[in-house]
Amino acid sequence: MPRTPAPGSGPTCLPQPSGPFTILARLASLGALPGADRSDDGFGGYRSALRMLLRGLGHAYQVRYVALWLPTTNDVVGSQWAPAVAWQLRGPTPGANLPDRADEPDLLLTAPGVVATVEVTDSGARYGILVLAHREQPEPWPTPPAVLGETAVCVGLLLRLARHLAAGTAARARTLPAVRQADVVRLELSAVQAVERDRLATAVTATPDRQLAAILSHAHSLQDALAAGSAEAEAIAATIRAGLHEMIEGFRTVVRGVYPQVLRGSGVAAALEEIAASLSAPVVFHGDLGRRQGWEIESSLYQAAASVMAALGVHGGSGPVSVELSRDGDVLVVRAHRAAVDPAAVAAVLRHDSRRLAALGGRLRVGQTPGRVATVVDVQLPERLGGDARLGGGPRLGGGPRLDGKRPEKMRDTVPVSSGPARESDDLDGAGGPAGAAMRRLLRLLVDRREALADSVPVRVALARQDHRARVLVVGAQAEQLLRVLCALPEDSDLAPPVAARAIPTCYEYGPRRRITLAPLAGVAPWRPVRIPDWSGFLWPDAAVGLDQLLVEIPVEALRGLRVLHCRDRVDADLAVRLRHWSDGAYGSPDVVLLALGGPASAAESEFLTVLRAPDGDGFSPMVICVLAEGVAATPRARQWLRTTSDAVVDWYPSAGGGRTVDETMRALLPAHAGVLAARWVLRALAACHAVGRLDDELAHAMEAAVAGAYQVAELDLLQTLQRQRIRLPRGDDDARRLLGAYGSDSRARLGLAGDADAAQVTEAARRALAFWRAQSTVPECGPEVRGACAALVRTCERLLTGGDGG
Repeated sequence: MPRTPAPGSGPTCLPQPSGPFTILARLASLGALPGADRSDDGFGGYRSALRMLLRGLGHAYQVRYVALWLPTTNDVVGSQWAPAVAWQLRGPTPGANLPDRADEPDLLLTAPGVVATVEVTDSGARYGILVLAHREQPEPWPTPPAVLGETAVCVGLLLRLARHLAAGTAARARTLPAVRQADVVRLELSAVQAVERDRLATAVTATPDRQLAAILSHAHSLQDALAAGSAEAEAIAATIRAGLHEMIEGFRTVVRGVYPQVLRGSGVAAALEEIAASLSAPVVFHGDLGRRQGWEIESSLYQAAASVMAALGVHGGSGPVSVELSRDGDVLVVRAHRAAVDPAAVAAVLRHDSRRLAALGGRLRVGQTPGRVATVVDVQLPERLGGDARLGGGPRLGGGPRLDGKRPEKMRDTVPVSSGPARESDDLDGAGGPAGAAMRRLLRLLVDRREALADSVPVRVALARQDHRARVLVVGAQAEQLLRVLCALPEDSDLAPPVAARAIPTCYEYGPRRRITLAPLAGVAPWRPVRIPDWSGFLWPDAAVGLDQLLVEIPVEALRGLRVLHCRDRVDADLAVRLRHWSDGAYGSPDVVLLALGGPASAAESEFLTVLRAPDGDGFSPMVICVLAEGVAATPRARQWLRTTSDAVVDWYPSAGGGRTVDETMRALLPAHAGVLAARWVLRALAACHAVGRLDDELAHAMEAAVAGAYQVAELDLLQTLQRQRIRLPRGDDDARRLLGAYGSDSRARLGLAGDADAAQVTEAARRALAFWRAQSTVPECGPEVRGACAALVRTCERLLTGGDGG
């Protein structure tokens, strides 16, 4: 019987499409998707389209509840996740209701009734999550998980469009006041230009005309006096000289304000002192403006200050004019004051200068001191024209970056902001990392350039290893049984994949809650990882189409720091070659390989071990552990051969705790912090890119600096070389392994001391070790490899002496 959709779940005039992409195409073709003028529902007008997508998802998977959960921020409880858009089928909901809030979206998969979740991402960051709950039928879903991922892609597209609409609306809201302010400034600039034209026209035409007319009149008088031999000729000549000097000074004053080359030699302060000599009132200067500024700044400030000094000098008053030059951050300040001056008259004279400064982003303010004893004029001008420096507590001008050092508030969009999973610290190994700041900078550069190096398999492998989990690959006839023991999986566990899904690589790692993630192939549906609580959700193998691997998370302490992969491929030389080479697949580039033998090693398995551990082969050789099940017949000779072709041979038995020896041996062969392994993969990847000329100069220099500082990576390489007996030290082989951290990374463990040894004992033991390995590094009978290993041990002892072991 067909189901009736819930009211308000979207336009009912449209036929039910077959998939999310079809839904969007139908909505777009019918003009049902809103434009920039419909963004009043908090989702840019796309809420109804989102509900239609959720309804289609609910019908496809036969669930009664589908919701889009987004992060929210509450002042009381902080950041939480809540359903923003939901679709629910009419009728009573079976089972318990879902919570209306969640501190962590991963917790939703453990809520009663939830059958699947899928992340909505944007540029790799988690933006939201789709939650499906309350199945109508217990049978597996006939719909593959591809529809889930496609819906997540479509929802992410609508949310991105909504966010862009909100950003456009906010930008327009910010632009309108700026446009109005620009119109006001444009009018002010026109007025200032008119005032400047009048002032310059008066200075170079009207005033010189009057002065020249007076000089000509005196010149005629001088001519008559000289003709008559009058004694007044000398006085008239002096008057003419004074008039010429006054006219020249007037021109000089105009040039100082317009043509900055006159100011360039001495600056604003010296130019103001020069013009002060021609004023009727004495002027006293204090302070300094600091470093020189550009011509437009000095010319504007000089002209305004000269006008202020002239205004205070000619409008009465008593005493000298006091001028103080200073700077407030990025703002130049000239403060002038004089006693017994009418402030209204001064303000009227300076009104045009005030408009000129306002057009340049500055300010001129006329006031009085407390008690109205003196009139004060403040001139403020930012160093950068068009900036938005806060001037003396007044309104902030302009719209560029603030000059007062404070960060403006972020604009609030109507769409919730993206809240991806919290990133781990940049430190690769505790506080400071194995290569310190150089390695952290290298990793940041690598992440920033990942788009440019997206087609580089080594770079993708290195970035994937930043989860700080060592890759352990389990192969062989007894691999499945060994995996159950290592992961503490009972025989009836529902975490083992169904038979129809076993063609897909399966990985196991530690997680605080049980869940299964279906990871898709790159560029293939379902596009996004789909998470389910068990294997019963889909019909297999139909659900396996387009999947790269299956990730099973279980709360087993033995899996901390590891990702254990079950490889069902045939164990032979071809598999060994694939494991050594760079590969970003599920099985590529492991750190440890566990070969679970069901009996004596076959010819194919022997060839697998030989190729995998060949010291002169291509790629990287992982640590190899041969694991023999209880009761497997293996002669002493066969065991001895396995020891020569692997790093360790251990036994296990198929019962609780039967894999403890395997776990202890594996962690002994990988004693370093997981951050060192991650750093080593970064250096390996960039070395591979550098070898083919794919690194720019910045990354190449960063790699060289990281290699020089990554001593822990070098120590790990040397330790594994000694463990594999590829270098045999004539003396102190076990001491060398201990010094490199094989039995603990603490300085006392490295030096073979008790845990309660004091600092003096540590120093003395480090000095003895330093002297021993320094002597070994100079023994002429040793080969270059041995001497190089001893030199590396010398550097380790030196770091222990200086307290730089990191332990």
